[in-house]
Amino acid sequence: MERNLVLSEQEPSYHDFNSTSTSLLRCSIDSKGTQTEFEWTDYSTAVFRKLQEFEDIDINGYIDVIRGHETLRHLSNKKRVSSLHLSSDNRFALKIISKSHMKVLLEILPKYYHHVKKYNNTLLTKFCGLHVVQPQGGKKVRFVVTRNILHSDLKIHKHFVLRDSPNSHHVHKMGAEEDLNMTFHLHTSLRHKLLTQLKQDCNFLEEVGIMQYSLLLGMHICSAPFEAVLQVHHSSANSAGADECDKSSDGAESEHSHADQSFPSDSDSTSSCPTETEGILGVRMPARAVGSRKKESNLAPTHATGKNQLNNVFLFFGVIDILQQYSMLKHMEHVIKSLHADSPSVTGLNPRAYSNHFQEYLSKLFPENFDVSDGNML
Repeated sequence: MERNLVLSEQEPSYHDFNSTSTSLLRCSIDSKGTQTEFEWTDYSTAVFRKLQEFEDIDINGYIDVIRGHETLRHLSNKKRVSSLHLSSDNRFALKIISKSHMKVLLEILPKYYHHVKKYNNTLLTKFCGLHVVQPQGGKKVRFVVTRNILHSDLKIHKHFVLRDSPNSHHVHKMGAEEDLNMTFHLHTSLRHKLLTQLKQDCNFLEEVGIMQYSLLLGMHICSAPFEAVLQVHHSSANSAGADECDKSSDGAESEHSHADQSFPSDSDSTSSCPTETEGILGVRMPARAVGSRKKESNLAPTHATGKNQLNNVFLFFGVIDILQQYSMLKHMEHVIKSLHADSPSVTGLNPRAYSNHFQEYLSKLFPENFDVSDGNML
């Protein structure tokens, strides 16, 4: 779906895409209250403010959160174990990136801006800002700010990072890897919208030479009948019953997910589905999660109706890790891995081939022709 926007200000200029602004901040980052001076640099400020405007993000609220003491303490912590940090209000994800990835973002930003402006239902991660911070006497830290895909008033019971690769349909659980043995069945119209938008997004990523992206997917498991969930999504019913839902937010780093893949038993905490949905692709999308046979790479659903085989869920998802450009080094990596692997690897595929694989995988993850009345394939 394309946006119909009436912009309040002039469109970003060439200068806006290449501008930087630097300021000095003071912050107490230790228990002694010692003040530390930071050099803070913003990139393409006017452009990112427009992107924030598309997402109804208040600029003053954004600055207060991103420049807060908690953020500065995390970025200046030499012992941090993760490159990903959630903002204090969980609305934003701050990810430390390399100089090369920062360069890629600045290169693709003009086309990314116009793509996001055109498609309000884009599944691409929503960039909100690009910054560099350097504590006095310390090293520069480059980081990008995105909207937290999994931020919701609903509890995110599980989350996964998915890519079309023999070793990527899994979550990490106490050092062990488990396959994602389920598919997600959407209403026919929702599935069509999803795959149509996915094609537009993958065409964009192919155009700018990006590969090795993934799908971050979170789910809220609810106890309401699937038919009721679908009716809610396609109506303007009020939000009665939403208070029964567990409320929290969650986030995940692209390389790891610490969620337990198995669905909760009847004694575990689930909730009635809320009677209000967002109407945006990837946000509170009602679906039925169906367990599938293990050791089957095509994710074909089972017809068994045993315990935990079927679950009514709300899905939250988006395409992440979109800063890896294709290069000759990646091409050689693909060739070498293909020679030594028993099964084809998508690592190092050129952008067009990767796009095709990714779309094919998601079309299987969200299969068609599902009979919601009895939980079986037609």
